[in-house]
Parts: sequence; structure tokens; C-alpha cells
Amino acid sequence: MKNNYKILLQFFVVSLISFASFSQSRVSGVVVDGSTNEPLTGANVSIKGTTEGTFTGLDGSFSFSASSASNSTVLITYIGYEDLELPNTGDLGKIELNSLNISLDEVRVTADYGIDRKTPTTFTNVSTRYVEEYAGTQEVPELLKMIPGVYTTKEGGGVGDSRVYIRGFAQENITVMINGVPVNDMENGRVYWSNWNGLGDVTSAMQVVRGLGASKLAIGSIGGTINIITKSIDSKKGGSYMQQVSDYGQFKETISYNTGRTNNDWAISLLFSRTDGKGYVDGSYVNANTYFMSITKEFNENNSLVLTAIGAPQKHGQRDQYLTPAEVDQYGHKYNRDWGYLNGEELSGRNNYYHKPHIVLNHYYNMNENTSLNTSVYASYGKGGGSGPLGSYGRYYGDQDRTSDGLINWDAVVADNVANQGNSGSYGLSASKGSSLILRNSVNNHRWYGILSNLEHEFNDNLSLTVGLDARTYTGEHFREVRNLLGGSHWLELYKYTVDYSRNSDKSSYGDGGIRDHLKYVNENSTSLFFNKTPENQRIAYDNDGIHRYAGIHGQLEYSNDKVSAFAGGSVSRTQYVRVDRMNYAGVENGGSDPTSEKVNITGHNVKAGFNFNISDASNIYLNAGSFSRAPFFNFVFTNYQNVVVDPLENEKARSMEFGYGFKSQKFAAKINAYMTKWVDKGLLSPRVTIGGVATRSAIRNQNALHKGVELEWNTRLIPRLDIGGILSLGEFRWANDVQGEIRSDGDLDIINIDIYSNNLYVGNHPQSQIGFTGRYQLNNTIDFGGQYLYNAKLYSDYDITDRDDKNQANRQPFQLDNYGVLDLRVGARFKLGNIGAYAQVQGYNILDKIYWARGIESTGAVPSLKEGFPSYGRTLNFSLKLTF
Repeated sequence: MKNNYKILLQFFVVSLISFASFSQSRVSGVVVDGSTNEPLTGANVSIKGTTEGTFTGLDGSFSFSASSASNSTVLITYIGYEDLELPNTGDLGKIELNSLNISLDEVRVTADYGIDRKTPTTFTNVSTRYVEEYAGTQEVPELLKMIPGVYTTKEGGGVGDSRVYIRGFAQENITVMINGVPVNDMENGRVYWSNWNGLGDVTSAMQVVRGLGASKLAIGSIGGTINIITKSIDSKKGGSYMQQVSDYGQFKETISYNTGRTNNDWAISLLFSRTDGKGYVDGSYVNANTYFMSITKEFNENNSLVLTAIGAPQKHGQRDQYLTPAEVDQYGHKYNRDWGYLNGEELSGRNNYYHKPHIVLNHYYNMNENTSLNTSVYASYGKGGGSGPLGSYGRYYGDQDRTSDGLINWDAVVADNVANQGNSGSYGLSASKGSSLILRNSVNNHRWYGILSNLEHEFNDNLSLTVGLDARTYTGEHFREVRNLLGGSHWLELYKYTVDYSRNSDKSSYGDGGIRDHLKYVNENSTSLFFNKTPENQRIAYDNDGIHRYAGIHGQLEYSNDKVSAFAGGSVSRTQYVRVDRMNYAGVENGGSDPTSEKVNITGHNVKAGFNFNISDASNIYLNAGSFSRAPFFNFVFTNYQNVVVDPLENEKARSMEFGYGFKSQKFAAKINAYMTKWVDKGLLSPRVTIGGVATRSAIRNQNALHKGVELEWNTRLIPRLDIGGILSLGEFRWANDVQGEIRSDGDLDIINIDIYSNNLYVGNHPQSQIGFTGRYQLNNTIDFGGQYLYNAKLYSDYDITDRDDKNQANRQPFQLDNYGVLDLRVGARFKLGNIGAYAQVQGYNILDKIYWARGIESTGAVPSLKEGFPSYGRTLNFSLKLTF
């Protein structure tokens, strides 16, 4: 009996010990970025080997009950960061996760990446998870559409032809930076996203700063700055393979691999992707490759080099001509006027082809514990252009050679060119007439080199000073070449823009003594994506270089503690423009003029300041203001195909101010801000107008504008697996003065000056009001759902400059396009195939199949109406499977 009591007592003691070991315990902490100290929302925190766990809240905090043993391990995972294991001690305090991107901290500094509750500007981070879940067939600008004040459109609908607007400002006034290096075209400020096909595949972090921002560089970010940081080198060895297909026949496959950090502190990351197939718009297509390479060598903890190269040789078909409402009603929203059939095969008149490798060598050097020097040396070699018609434009743009279904009748064009071969050439320059309509390429090559260097010194834990240099040299080579003679024997070049030996001068270009070749043919190097070029004697229409040299110095003083952060900075820059025209100037040696223009030197500057105050652990307010003066773009310095400098030449100027408030708790976060930007002496090109049957544009100078508004973004996480958020943007964007426009005639050298009564008109192509909602639900560790809805309102068409010269119609607003809403839905499943991780997704864009006008041009007349524009995409689906190993 006594033995039975002993057994019962031992069982009781063991039970007590077991109960103590496995009893419920509370696990809590806060997960933050190990570099910026920003909270990481949605990190997965669990007891290793169990299903017990939760996700971090909006402030990075977490708390959950666990019944695991006291010697259990807590596992923390987050996309883009190294996994972390910690012993379960209950209250884990602040937990810092390190990014997988070895060089991310240094690049963030170089790129002036904003930090929440510290940087006094309005910015939104686009998470790696969002890019992974919504990219699909979308282009980089479309991943920004759920940011307040941002509007994206696919323009004509060709792959890579999308555009982005911020606070009513077009892409030319938005700076795009990749790893801290500006990539906007130095001549016109534009970004051609087709040249960056696949950029989303290598994006590690993306941030959109609205307004002038806090960048130390002398950049003209009137609308904002898009900061993109590439994946560079992952500290963890591995790779991935992804395949995806759209419901309209576009295929893409991507493979990547990184070595991780090797024993001798080298690391290599590689990616290659290929996109092929049909475009959504009729007659369009895509054939694109993307390559990415990053090599890192860490010599010691204070000295490292990172070499990054990215390029995307591509060809794609475009829709260039606007559609009328009647054409959309008759042929559908996918209709494209720029293609047809030749001998039974598709032939597009509008094709874009380009290859723009971008190579950057970054050196990160910590000189001592208080001073660092970061330097980027970069180079880009661009090769390619776009095709279009040349000659009898009415046969391309008009209805003369159209089939019953609205396509270009290429067979009729070829037959006409063949039939006219017997006619004499113009002005007796050749025995036969040659082609009256051809397809030409407008080639835009460039060579671009630059250096960007920042020296930062920390005086103490709170105060630092950064000074730096930004220098670039750019040569853009622009000419046309014959792409397709369309059945004719040759193209007869008349040199209609020439200054020396012009048909309008005593010395006719038709009797120039053989200086110029008048007969042009398709050259074997036409449409080349690499180094070969059509020789100068076979170029047509124009042949010139735009040389752009730029140097700027900048400095910024920053102060920061737990409560207050502030910055004040400025820059001074010098821009030099030179134009070299080989086509229109014969050269002194040939009895003509020097083809090289005078040097045009322009000084610019900017001044910025900002202040942030953390009211509490949850709330903060900030204020920033700034102004800048920058050189006008190259196109507004030299006009009308000549080396004549505009006089007077005015800098573009802008002044901006904004105020904001932020709040962040575990379950709710919000940011609200108000802004006002005054734009003065802007140069811009009008929408296309038709003069004498030829599409052209008007150069408008000294245009003023006032952009102001209020923006709100919010997120809530009432339960760990459900995220709901939204945006609101209420803006008012108006032109602020009357101007004069210069219409450049494509038929001769004449310039037509017209008065444009634009004062108080709404700025077109950007909705003045936006509201949107987002949601994501993690059903379990395998399945996740997501959706987003965006409603755009008060979207106005561009005004027609040829109908704005009547003072009596001065206050008539442009035509307002219909308001519209777009719903996107997606579902993903994450699972294992043996030791290989897998993620399958289905994305549905515009799931309700809403067809709307994304861009429009008003019609002439007393009552505004829609003349023409670009309709939207309808519903599209994308299916993908990604394997990681």
C-alpha cells in the first residue's frame, strides 16, 4: 500500500513539473528594421515547430499566448529579411531584423530614403510583398496607383508605354532614381519604362516621395521622386524560377540565383527574364529580355565595392494614334489604327525597340566612426528608337488606304509605290520617283557617364553634415533611317529643313554639288539594338546630337533626436547645352555654316528645409518647404530643327510647401498632409494637333500652374491576419496664366504663333479626386487573398491649343471625362514541393471589366466634348508559379 502512495506522489510531482513546463505563457515584443529602426508590419512570429504564433501589428508589436515548453524557440520571418531565432523568454523587447540585401543600408543613405517619424516629407513605401503579389503583367508605374496623389495610365497600351503622374505633374517632372542615381532622360526629363522592363523583378525596396522631398541632389522633383533600390546581393544563398502567362497570350519566365556571402566576402547575384507574346491592344506584341548582375566585394567592415548592371533589350508594337469615341463604338476598345496585314502577315507601323544597359560601380567607405564617403560611378549606352510613317501621311493617318475593319491596307500602299516607280523623281534628282510612303525609324542613341559622391560627417549623435558632387555628361544622337520602303526602289530625301543650300535660299540643296546623297535605302544596320548604326550618308529627315553637360554641388545639415528631426540644404548646378546638326548645316569646309552651335550655359539652384516633431510614441507632425530654379529642357533651348537659341531663355522655377500629421498604433495607422506647389515659367509640349494633315505639337513657354491638395492614407489591422487600408486625394490643379504657343510646321521652316487663353483651366490627364481601398487576408499559412479598388474623379481632357485662341472662350473648362472605378483581385498559395518552396498566384486586373477613357483630347467648338483619346484595358488575368531553392 505504501508503495502505491509513493507511485501516486511521484506521478503528482511529475505532472506539476510538466504543467509548469507546458503551461500557457505570453510572448511579446516589437520587430523593427535593424538599420532604420522602423517597425516591420506583418512579420510572422511563431514558436518554431508549432502552429502557435501571430503577425506583427502596424507598429511592429506582437503578443500571443503559447503553450509550448519553456525551452522553446521563437522564429521571426519577414520577406526581404534574414530569419531570426530567439529563445522564448516571454517579453522579447525590441527585435532587430537584418535585410537580406547586404548593401541596402548604404544604398538607402545614397538614395536619401525617407524614414518614418524622422524624415519631414510625405512618402509611401511600396513593400516587397506588394510588388510580389501585384506585379504580374503590370509595369512599375502601375504598382504605384494605390498611393494618394499618384495616377498611372497605360497610354496607348503597348507593353512598356505606361506613364505616371504625381500631384498633377507629368513624368518629365518626376525624378526616378535607381540605387540613388537619377535615370530620367537628360534632354527631356522623361522615363521610358519599356527600357526598364523587368525592373520589378529586381526591386528590393521602393519609395515614392511626393513633392520636392529631402534629396540632397540638385534634381527638379516638382511632382515627386520615385526611389527604387535593386535587390543587389542577398546574404542567403539560393535562387528562384518563375513562369507566368496572361489570358491574352503574353508569356514571361524569370530565373535568378545568388551565391550569398562567400568565405572570402564576395557575393554575386544574377537574374534573367524573357517576355514574349501578344499585347492586349490589337496588333501589338512584345519581345523583351532582362538581365541583372550584381557583384559585391567587402574588403573589411569599412570598405566595400558593389558593381551592378541592368539592361532590357526589347521590341514591342505600339498604339500611337488616339481613337475617337465613334471608332471605339465601331471596332472596340482594343482597336489600333497603326497596323494591318501585308501579304497575309501582320505589320505594325509603330514599333519601339531599345537597349539601354545601365552600369553602376558603388564604393562605400567608412573613413572613421564619424565620417563616410559613398561614391557612385555610372555609365549608360542607349541604342534604338521607334518607327512611324514618312511621306504621304494621309495614306497612313487617313482613311484612303483602310480596310473595312479599320486596318491599314499595306497591300494597297505597296501597290501604289510600285505603280509610281515609272514617274520622274522630284526636281530631277533621280530617274524614278521612289516610294511616296515609307516606314522610318526615329533613332535616339545616347552615351551617358556620371559620378555622384557624398561625404557625410557626424559631429555627434544628433548633428550631421553631408556635402557632395553630382556630375554628368550626356550625348544624345538623333536621326532617322529607312526601315521599310514598302515596295518602292528608294526614298528620295529632299532635305527640307536645311539651312545651308536650302531650297528656300539662293543655293538650292538640289544643286549642292554632291555634298548630300538624295537616294536613301534600307541599311543593314537599321533597327539594330547593339553597336552598329546606319552611316551618315544614309540618314534621312534629320541628323543631330544634343550634348548635355551638368555639374552640381550640394550640402545638407541634419539634426535628429528622439523627439525632433530637421534638415536644411541647398545646391547649385551648372548646365551646358550644345547642338550639333550634321543634316542641315553643310560645314565650313563645304562653303556652309559650322554644324556646332554656341555653348549655352545655365545656372540653377534649390533650397529646402524641413522639421519633424514626435508628439508621442504614436503621433508626429512635420513641415517642409523649398524652391528651385532649373534649366529648361533641351527642346526648349533650340527650336525648329536649327541651332538658334531661344531668346529670352528663362529658367523653370517652383516653390512648394506642405504640412503633415502621422499616427501609428498596433491596430491603426494614418498619414494626412496638405500641400501647395507654384510652378513658374514652365516649358512644355502640347498634345498633338494636326496642321496641314500632319500631326505636330506646339512648344509652350512661360506657363505657370498652381497645384494644391490634401492627401490621406490609412491602414488598420484589427485582427492579425486581416489588413484593410485606404487612400484619399483631393486636389486642385490649374494653369495660372495665358501664354503663347509656337506650332512647329513639319512641312517647312515656318513657326505659327498662337495665343492660348489657358488661365484658370484645369490641368488635364490627372484626376483631381481619388479614393481607394485595399485589403489582404491570410487565411492560413498557405492561402492569402488580396484586393484593391480605386475610384478616379474629375479627370479632365487636355485642351486643344488650336481652339484656345478665342478670348471670349477664356474661362471654358476642358471636357471632363467620366469618373470610373477599377477593382483588382488576387489569390496566392504558398507551399512546399519537397525541399523547394512554391508560390502560385492568380491576379485579376479590372475584374469588373470597366472600359473608360484614361486620357482624352477635347474637341473644338463652344460646347466641350471628347474628340479623341486612349481607352483603358478591360479585364485581364495573370497566372504565375514561382519556385525557390
